[in-house]
Amino acid sequence: MTSYGEAENFDFWKLALRIHELSEVGSKEFESSNIIMGILQSHGFKVTRGFMGIPTAFKAEKAIGSGRPRIAFLAEYDALPGIGHACGHNLIASSAVFSAIKSAEKVTNGTIMVVGTPDEEGSGEWAGSKVIMAEGGAFKDVDLVLGSHPGDGWNVGSQSLAVQDVEITFKGVAAHEAASPNNGRSALDAAILTYNAVNMMRQHVRRDANFVMHGIIKEGGTASNVTPERAVLTYGIRTSDLDYHKELMARFMKIVQGCAIATETTYTVKKIGPLFSTTKINRSLSEKVRESLLARGVQCPTLDETFSLQPHGSTDFANVSQVVPALEVGFQIADEGTPWHSRESLEAARTKRAKEALSIVIDALSDVAAEFTEDKSFRENVERDFRSK
Repeated sequence: MTSYGEAENFDFWKLALRIHELSEVGSKEFESSNIIMGILQSHGFKVTRGFMGIPTAFKAEKAIGSGRPRIAFLAEYDALPGIGHACGHNLIASSAVFSAIKSAEKVTNGTIMVVGTPDEEGSGEWAGSKVIMAEGGAFKDVDLVLGSHPGDGWNVGSQSLAVQDVEITFKGVAAHEAASPNNGRSALDAAILTYNAVNMMRQHVRRDANFVMHGIIKEGGTASNVTPERAVLTYGIRTSDLDYHKELMARFMKIVQGCAIATETTYTVKKIGPLFSTTKINRSLSEKVRESLLARGVQCPTLDETFSLQPHGSTDFANVSQVVPALEVGFQIADEGTPWHSRESLEAARTKRAKEALSIVIDALSDVAAEFTEDKSFRENVERDFRSK
């Protein structure tokens, strides 16, 4: 773990730049998590390593006064394979750490926590760790969860799409394509038929459910004169309606089954990571965070304006919002329309603009956390919104 002396030298921007430089991919963020734990420990937080059995996860907490209510900030610190921190998780980590540190300085009663949640991008063994934590009861004694995410605009209460990634492997029968093609059964034919049939499905889905389906053929054979006996597809299936997502998955599987029958092949299905849910929006919490941003000169859209926008991403933070009142504030580090997971967003995550936005987020979230501990009516409103449908 990072030494006390070294940890004390980190401010919010030095931490953001260091994690950006490390660019550790999901489930392998060992140095990034060690640095974060060292910083929190140097500020009096009790640190638990390997939280929920996840090697690069952690829980850090600091109790003040009565220790209630309990507020958790969620830190992400995984980079995208091959490109680095083009999603700005270096900023998310710094936001969580220093929002917690500032909150602990402001509150007179409460427990301030930071939960390190690896592999949001889904590239490793512990993909979507927040889902594992939410389902495993990690937040059952938490009253409020706060997080942040950089992007090309400011927002509170941004919606997300439910998503499930799957891998389909077709198995056929190899044969010589000239000498005995009648003996072969092509797994590639099954894959291509599936790919085309899924594209046909796009026309016959609900428009209001923000349906998105994306896939590739990963494997399709090894030689042109050999009937492909193995083909592999991967797909992501997304929608803003969680119940409708189940229906779409069932329709997708009928397509796979039908294409296997048509080509006389067999298939297996493997889920890639857990199901990311849709985000449960808490109006009272969203409006409070927006007020804090407006007070700092940020032109943040209203919640209704944000609702009117089409959701375009998925996150395991959504699963947390289903079990505890939670909000992930979006903050602007790049011009509107900048493509994410790109070289442009990679560079944006270490600019002066990002530094200034990050500073605002830390101040705003720590103020909201402090108000949550002090204002009973605010807590009751947040809880009421969470319990309502």
